[in-house]
Amino acid sequence: MCIHRAAAGLAMGLMLGLTAAARAQSEAHVGEPFGVGLITLTLTAGEASAAAEIDGFALTEAHGRALYPVFTEGRVLRLLGEILGDNLPAAAPNMLPNVLNVLFLFTGDQPLDLTLHTPSPRPYRLVPRLTPNPRGHQRLLQRWWREYSASARQQTQDGDYPPIVQTYLTSMFSRRLGLQPTLLDRVPPSGRAEPLKVLDLVMGAESLRLQTLRQTNLAGYRADELADQPLPDEISWQPLAPPVAGDEVEIEPLAMRVPEECFYIRFGSFQNYLWVENLQREYGGDLERMIALRGFDDRGGERMQQQLALESSPLADLLGPAVIADVALIGRDLFLREGAAVGMLFQARNTRLLARDLTGQRNTALNAAKDRGATLQTVQIGSRDVTLLATPDNRLRSYYVADGDYHLVTTSQAIVERFLEVRDGTGSLGASSEFRHARSLMPTRRQDSVFVFFSSAFQQGLLSPQYQIELRRRLQAATDLELVQLARWAARTEGYPADTITDLVQGQFLPTGFGRRPDGSGPAETDGQLVDSLRGPRGSMTPIPDVPLSGVTRDEAARFAELTQVAATTWRQMDPLIIGIQRFAVDRQGRERLVIDAQVSPFAEQKYGWITSLLGRPTRVQIQPAEGDVITLQAAVKGGLLVPSIPPHHLFLGVQDTPPLAAAPGGGLLQTLRGLQTTPGYLGAWPKPGFLDLLPLGLGGSQPDAQGYSQLPLGVFRRQWDAFSALAFDPQLLADVTPRLAVVEADEDAQVRLRIGDVSQARLQSWVNSLAYARARQASLGNVKLLHALSQQLGVPRDRALEAAEGLLDARLICALGGEYHLTEQPGQITLWSSDGWPDQADAALDEYRAPLLAWFRGLEADLTMQHDQLVLHATLDMQRKATEPKIELPFFNNLFGGSRKQASEPKLAVPPPPPPGENLPDSEVIPPPPGEKTLP
Repeated sequence: MCIHRAAAGLAMGLMLGLTAAARAQSEAHVGEPFGVGLITLTLTAGEASAAAEIDGFALTEAHGRALYPVFTEGRVLRLLGEILGDNLPAAAPNMLPNVLNVLFLFTGDQPLDLTLHTPSPRPYRLVPRLTPNPRGHQRLLQRWWREYSASARQQTQDGDYPPIVQTYLTSMFSRRLGLQPTLLDRVPPSGRAEPLKVLDLVMGAESLRLQTLRQTNLAGYRADELADQPLPDEISWQPLAPPVAGDEVEIEPLAMRVPEECFYIRFGSFQNYLWVENLQREYGGDLERMIALRGFDDRGGERMQQQLALESSPLADLLGPAVIADVALIGRDLFLREGAAVGMLFQARNTRLLARDLTGQRNTALNAAKDRGATLQTVQIGSRDVTLLATPDNRLRSYYVADGDYHLVTTSQAIVERFLEVRDGTGSLGASSEFRHARSLMPTRRQDSVFVFFSSAFQQGLLSPQYQIELRRRLQAATDLELVQLARWAARTEGYPADTITDLVQGQFLPTGFGRRPDGSGPAETDGQLVDSLRGPRGSMTPIPDVPLSGVTRDEAARFAELTQVAATTWRQMDPLIIGIQRFAVDRQGRERLVIDAQVSPFAEQKYGWITSLLGRPTRVQIQPAEGDVITLQAAVKGGLLVPSIPPHHLFLGVQDTPPLAAAPGGGLLQTLRGLQTTPGYLGAWPKPGFLDLLPLGLGGSQPDAQGYSQLPLGVFRRQWDAFSALAFDPQLLADVTPRLAVVEADEDAQVRLRIGDVSQARLQSWVNSLAYARARQASLGNVKLLHALSQQLGVPRDRALEAAEGLLDARLICALGGEYHLTEQPGQITLWSSDGWPDQADAALDEYRAPLLAWFRGLEADLTMQHDQLVLHATLDMQRKATEPKIELPFFNNLFGGSRKQASEPKLAVPPPPPPGENLPDSEVIPPPPGEKTLP
């Protein structure tokens, strides 16, 4: 309490000093290539809050000489709020003047005729100091750089989109003006292990993309790099030896036509295909939106569907099951952002009708894309006639071949070649020993709605020289195209030529040597569109298996040699992943239960290092949740390789179904800490404190009292009794919960157990909803800030900012509050972007908002078990479906999840408890097997 009073007193003193210092001032120093200016003025409270929330301030100069402004308003007050939170003096906002500092660069030495829009216009004439003052110029330039970097960092934190604009501008100024990154922006040399670097590359980590863009803009390419080294040899993987499956194992015929190096997502029936598609369509084609509404949509699934030319058919819902016996999504990768090697494989019940339908769809797509140069031609692949429907920009890239009852539509020529090669089963996924083992664990008689198999050959393909080297080249190509577009905008706003890359390099908007990479490819312009000369445009680049790869650079060879060494000493082999998802109707009001089983088998624990070393042995011992828990998570853990001195123990977490301890996060030292402080939850350990002794931050605390209570730093309370120890932010919660905790025996062995009740009916739902609303609102505001930044920093006309942003990101900007973005204009003010999803009053908005998770989530149970040769996950998920009209589109999985174990009687879900499968549930849909499905040797 004394600390809080002292801090509040300090804050009052600071604010009194700031109030006295608040006065209008300006200065400008001439310099090369830019002068630096500053305007300081006082705003009304209404102007300051409204414009600052959306970065709605703007600065213009009559002759376009004022550039790259940064507006800082109320920074000290916001900083104090971050530190003190609710302890900030109540009078603070009224005591501190709304001071706006405008720092900017300018060209020339003549007087500046400025207009500052707040958003009301304020004319201002600023006369630069003509007397050379290098120290004053450098002082003000460094201040501008600190504030500009801080503003870019804040925009990155606020936005939900990739911060391409901010990364380009800060790296361009760093190179061009010789400015070092500020302390908070300095990126230390990467200490990530090679496996994690490879994972970043394969998973398309945004951080790696931004790092590539930044490094290229700072330093360009190495002038001496040549792709004159031979292609490295494939990694020599140890043979995988799964348990031998018996002759009685059934293999579906469709799997016998899938190349073993392809992933395999089988729907098993056309009804399941439609079910998955409808589920995705309910959430805009992206399953991630079931959790939270994102601020942008990269349209990966939509682009893939358009590339393949697989569209809706009028009678598909009615005739589909009669025409299609089995269907699967297959491919070599899921890199949908830039162009994937994927395809749809159909097994026909009626080949003639299916061929007619697919051919009709292709002709329709051809006619619709004629103006974009679409062609439909027959090509020879493996001595077979294959039709290729394509446009020069790869937006259409669809191979179609039929072989008996099997019809393949794919983006990749390499997949067509392999499909025809495995027609006798040799080299197919279905004939592989690991797939037969997978089918012994999850047999076809389960009739999974979705069955997923990622083979070891598929994973090894992602780590092949072709994929690893071309993935990095593709990443470089994509970021180069982004750099060219951004550099053009910057050059035009400064009044420089921007027609060619040479113009941009001479103007220092791109680094020296930019434009031609060691493989001979580079940015080019075709019909007004920026493309890579070898791969095509962003979003529809040539699939990686179809890109020719002959020579590599010395750096590429060295990097792959390091990967080969890691594979030989650590990984040795890749572990297949199996996922099966079954669905059951819980009631007739759209309630469904998904039973999700996943298994990694064979599984080599040692290759995953410290991560798997933290798990203890499988056990039936569990901590009985306290009455009133709506969320529980517990795990058997040990210190492992991370903290070897920590003995085996159980960690458990519970969240009570009670109102939150405070309002949704709105103040405090850190956002994460504020969120934790409002959560009515506890964290405990038994029979040893274990990892609990490291929290919070290992800072220690007071001695326990007679009941075992003590207080730790950061407002954490602890209770120790018997063999238990528990932490919470609320001592009363500890007093209520801890007497009810007990050790009990579970029905099954597991190391991790998760239980979540129906949060939509819980008293905690308002807290969950408020957290989701705060995040959605921040994402929506972040998008508007991006639109304003494009206009203010890069000269994009305001009425074209939305189109420009979506073109740059190759994505749709989405208001996460459900609105549409539009320009608004008040008399006498500059036009600003806003969303009609923003209500006039925040309280009304929160009352009307419904978090996406609360609309469908009705309960989850999940158990994870790791043994010496397998990793098993079993989960049941209850969900409420929306009422939708059926319509066929191509399913696309942004996220697949699940688990596996031998099927046991289903555990009861949390409140409200729907009956487990097998008790008063309608039978799962029985789909007849495809014709010819039988046991294969």
